[in-house]
Amino acid sequence: MYHVFDNFLGTGTWHTRHRHDIERFNEALAQVVWCEDFNADRMARHMRDVLRLRDDDKTDLARTVELYRSDAWAVWEFLRTNKIDER
Repeated sequence: MYHVFDNFLGTGTWHTRHRHDIERFNEALAQVVWCEDFNADRMARHMRDVLRLRDDDKTDLARTVELYRSDAWAVWEFLRTNKIDER
């Protein structure tokens, strides 16, 4: 399921969190956040694997993955708290 983020990660600017990069992330997230078994921690694990980041990596890239993980959890929680169904 998390392979939908591969194209996003293949974009040279994904880590800048530029408005266009966040839009691309949100487009990928929209494809999976509705899935029953979506988990932002597993999404971040996939991203780290694709980027070949070690678990103890403290680089800017690793920190950016963590920001996207937090974003994904926030979206997931918002949708469920407000009982918003996929349209």
